[in-house]
Amino acid sequence: MALEHRVVIEGASASVRLGYNTVATLGAWRVEGDVFSAEVVTVDGFRITQSGLVLEIPNRDGIPTRRALAGAVVAAGVLSARLLKRSEP
Repeated sequence: MALEHRVVIEGASASVRLGYNTVATLGAWRVEGDVFSAEVVTVDGFRITQSGLVLEIPNRDGIPTRRALAGAVVAAGVLSARLLKRSEP
């Protein structure tokens, strides 16, 4: 029987951007494997459905971590999406 390991990362705040526009402001978030979920503070209901979304997580050094998102869905105040690997379009 093989053990499955899954990395879990959590944070206090993040945002989702589409180009220069902030599409969503997020509170507490969690990444488990390639699944991202977060409490929604504010969201643009139209833009969050577009492709090309980028998750932006602030870091202490001032340089944010950025990762592409796909399949974003907002339901009951929670955003869920799939984190794309850096090589995925």
